[in-house]
Amino acid sequence: MATINDIAKHAGVSAATVSRVINDSGYVSTETRKIVEKAIADLNYVPNRHAQNLRRGATRNFGILTSSLEEPVLARIEPFMQFANEANYTTTLFNTYNDPQREINALDRLKSKELDGIFLIYRTNEWSAIEPYTKFGPIVTLHNIERVDLNIKSVFIDHYEGYKLILEDLWQNGARSFINILGRSTGVNTKRRIKAYFDFCEEHKIKPHDIHPFLDITSRKGTLKAIELLDEMPTKPDAIITHSDQVASFIVSHFRKHDIEMPEEVAVVGFDNLIISDLMDFTSMDYSIKEQGRNACRLLLNELGAGPYELKPLQFTLSKRGTTK
Repeated sequence: MATINDIAKHAGVSAATVSRVINDSGYVSTETRKIVEKAIADLNYVPNRHAQNLRRGATRNFGILTSSLEEPVLARIEPFMQFANEANYTTTLFNTYNDPQREINALDRLKSKELDGIFLIYRTNEWSAIEPYTKFGPIVTLHNIERVDLNIKSVFIDHYEGYKLILEDLWQNGARSFINILGRSTGVNTKRRIKAYFDFCEEHKIKPHDIHPFLDITSRKGTLKAIELLDEMPTKPDAIITHSDQVASFIVSHFRKHDIEMPEEVAVVGFDNLIISDLMDFTSMDYSIKEQGRNACRLLLNELGAGPYELKPLQFTLSKRGTTK
């Protein structure tokens, strides 16, 4: 493999001149530059980009780190990548598949200067294992950062407000009995949705349903089990609120196959407002997923001094379609 010294000898110039041409730094006459570029082509020289990045202390490459690639994750990744591309940054995606060591391996890329920063969508390790890596570059996350000592930025949006908006809209349109299909019981969003529901029930003086049979519904199998429970209920609810559009799509499809009228017999609401909610014509809560992705990139760029970029406000918007009044 050819080296800079080989190029210099072939072109009859100094190694320093070759370095200036390769790195496009410093003055080199047009004639000399052409001679060096010809020598590079003749010897099929390929620069060691990793070595160059180490010298510059920057890669112009962001890591996107997640434990899964579900639709809500992909909906954040695309706008993040697009914004990074417009800022002349590349991106590298790491899916840990919920493996803590895979996550550490990806974070090590920040330590070894292969990445300038990381967008951490869903984590698997404790913050105590992740936070030390901020010494090597900025980390931005979707998670709610409750500890003020963590040097990690967040684009978190509190789902309490969005869930209360759904409940109040259903109430205003006549619903009085509710079933909540909830995600991971350990998740901050799930806990905030549960609190919103119990606060709503207290405010309207209604008895909450037992949430446990409909908790930790995170797979197709779990969703089908939840549907079985709904079918077996002697008294049907007026409204079903799900934690994701994926879960809502299964329920809406099941009801339509069994000629259960929506919203006349029961209202159904999703959460994400992905394209499937539009295609299947069911109501869903939009919570600025795409803007979360763009804001994450803005934060990383600002932390690296490539800004300033103004963060856009995140907000909840209930996109009403054919499954609610």
